[in-house]
Amino acid sequence: MINKKKLKDILNKNKFIFSLFFVSLLLRIIVVIFIKTDIISDFKTMYDASVELLNKTSNYKNSIYFLTWGYQMGHVLYQTLILSLINSPLFLKILNAIITSFVPVMIYLISKDISGEKSAKIVSIGYTIFLFPLLLNNVLTNQHLPLLLSLIFVYMILKLDFNKKVLLKSIVIGLLLGISNILRQEGIVYITALVIYGFYLIIKKYNFKKVFLYFLVIISTYFIVFNTASFLIIKNNLSENGLKNMNSTWKFVTGFNTNTNGMYSSEDAKSYSSYTQTLEAKNELKKRISNYKSLPELFLKKIKITWINSDLSWSIGSINPNIYNIFNGINQFYIIILDILVLFTIFNIKLLKENKNYFFISLILSIFFGVYLLIEVMPRYAYGFQPYMFIMSSVTISLFLEKIGKKKIVK
Repeated sequence: MINKKKLKDILNKNKFIFSLFFVSLLLRIIVVIFIKTDIISDFKTMYDASVELLNKTSNYKNSIYFLTWGYQMGHVLYQTLILSLINSPLFLKILNAIITSFVPVMIYLISKDISGEKSAKIVSIGYTIFLFPLLLNNVLTNQHLPLLLSLIFVYMILKLDFNKKVLLKSIVIGLLLGISNILRQEGIVYITALVIYGFYLIIKKYNFKKVFLYFLVIISTYFIVFNTASFLIIKNNLSENGLKNMNSTWKFVTGFNTNTNGMYSSEDAKSYSSYTQTLEAKNELKKRISNYKSLPELFLKKIKITWINSDLSWSIGSINPNIYNIFNGINQFYIIILDILVLFTIFNIKLLKENKNYFFISLILSIFFGVYLLIEVMPRYAYGFQPYMFIMSSVTISLFLEKIGKKKIVK
């Protein structure tokens, strides 16, 4: 039996976390039930493949889409598993709502260790009501669960105590990131951040052997999990190329398209996207990079698209244009405020040197920034790094609250 006193103590101690989760869940459930969003684009392709697998048919195997981008099979298999329980797109969206309700909780837990309790509460509540992630629960994108797993991965990395034996914990951390990468291939960002973070810890006089061993275990587990999953997908004849990307140049070709400011191009897709067009893609990429004079302007435009622009079209693009413009305007204002807070935070060099947690978060954001200078961009991709922006912004909010507190004491 559950000890009622112990349960009550846990609830009282974590009252804010439970409240945050349930408010977040309530808002997200309202969105997925009352706002209708059609399944379109890549999401429809992946959903249809999931339904095919559920019905034990396999026409998707001959699709150029999956032959080229086998890595999308992770999300397809995940959806198939969920649909085998309840065969309904609404069920997938409700599960999205449950999963993403944990994201503000993770933002709170990570922010609290960087900037303090009050600012952590503010940014976590801020994320809870942020329209973009709130409305995106209606979209069957492969971003939701990987984002949560990545945040848990980050939290566990920051909580590693190198004075204790953390071998088992390191395996769990690697497993989390491996599963996340199976669903959406952003793991390289976190692995790169982890390697640099390892050097940072060694410079800060942390135990070299322990840092090296535990991080090696994390990275090895990550690669073993991902490659095992890819092998099993091929072995079980679910996809010819497992989780491989058979045209890794494609995202860079689109990313260096000055005519579309690094966004998706249907013309490029016809000429360079297929696994049969990898040589053409490489040659075109060389041409586009050689036009180096146009790159600074391209990069500035890509920064605006990825880090500043608001786009709710994926979730509410079919509603009344006037209502959409109001929602998009509110979302745009929200993003600009967030960007300003993060910019103020970036210049806190002292914290960068002294706070290892802050260093790791800023490192992840910096790598995302660099990656999106090079590959295809769209405002929706910001979903993967915006939680880290909220965490970073908590620092500026904390300093602001501190100044207000000092003024009150003086008065």
